[in-house]
Amino acid sequence: MGRGDGSVSRVSYVRWSIAAQFVRLPAMMAPLAFALLATELTGSYRLGGVMMAVFVGAEIVAAGPVGRLLDRVGVARGLRVLLVVSALFLCGLTLAGSAPVPAIVFVVLTGFAAGGLSGGIRALLPKSVAPGFLERAVAIDSVIVELIVVSGPLVVALLSPLGFMAPVLGMAAAYLLAVVFVPAVAAPPRTRGERPPLGSIMTWLLSSFGFGVLISTVEVSSLPLAQRLGGGTGVAVAVMAVLISASMAGAAGYAWLGPRLKGDRSGRAAVFLGIMAAGGVLVAFGVSWPLLIAGLVTVGVCTGPLNTTISMHLQLTLPESRKAEGFSLVFTAQAGGFALGSLSVSVLPVSGAPLFGSAVALVAAFAVLSARRGAPYRRVTSAVANQEARS
Repeated sequence: MGRGDGSVSRVSYVRWSIAAQFVRLPAMMAPLAFALLATELTGSYRLGGVMMAVFVGAEIVAAGPVGRLLDRVGVARGLRVLLVVSALFLCGLTLAGSAPVPAIVFVVLTGFAAGGLSGGIRALLPKSVAPGFLERAVAIDSVIVELIVVSGPLVVALLSPLGFMAPVLGMAAAYLLAVVFVPAVAAPPRTRGERPPLGSIMTWLLSSFGFGVLISTVEVSSLPLAQRLGGGTGVAVAVMAVLISASMAGAAGYAWLGPRLKGDRSGRAAVFLGIMAAGGVLVAFGVSWPLLIAGLVTVGVCTGPLNTTISMHLQLTLPESRKAEGFSLVFTAQAGGFALGSLSVSVLPVSGAPLFGSAVALVAAFAVLSARRGAPYRRVTSAVANQEARS
């Protein structure tokens, strides 16, 4: 690849990354934005919790069908339409007034429209980078995701002085800005007989689910963990800072190291899940700062590498005609795991939730190892993936 081709590739990746972050930002803003909106309209934040629950539920229900639709109509074109529709539904939410039912309806419609956005934007990444840079690009993106997670509530806080509707309108604006940066990618030609059974990625869905359960039991438990050490909200923020910093460091390190590793990705994923499970156990019994920090770092440092490994495995095995659908299902599995992990924090003691998350992660690790022993590695069905596999 010439120097000019490399410059074009870098510009394409920057454009894709900007679009991806604008796609993700509304979901990071939603919890606080919905809470502020509900508090202003009803005098209580509880409607905001309901809105967030139905938003995530609608995304989970719609992710597979919407991803399949994107594969059929063309991912780039379909994404632009869905982003505009999502923005319009959010604008409708601001016009719903104080009536809870219309507000919930608009939130559900937004969740349905947004359900396949994450999978769709990920499916466009291979066409936006040089083939040999794909795994490193995924790892770099994992670092940026952590910044978006932190930025979401901050953006809401900055917009809230403009009015209680401003954060929701800001979410709509983010979707519309994403439309501008979605890469112009031609839809691949459709071929017949290229719909592998869902079981071919079932263990990887379980891996994403296990990751979601474990990471949520640690994140959502940040305040109880801080209180166990005699701290409060400030200490909980410090707990999250350690976890996020470790995650960013792990993703950055894997961006450099990952493409140099020779082992198959099934083994890597099982190792990362096992290490994270061990970190969860340390967090569960972290009755001192050194033990808790060790657990947080152990969990966090594997977050980026695990997500990159899962993403690259699917990149190399999913057919072109099912990429948006496959990635949407993976993000859905992770969201479902996060929901279950969050629920476990509310019903289990402070040590029980991270232990539960560790147990689910270990089950996922064993499932990946069992699938690795029981079946050969699937053929690569993507031209981009074939180039990547040779690099």
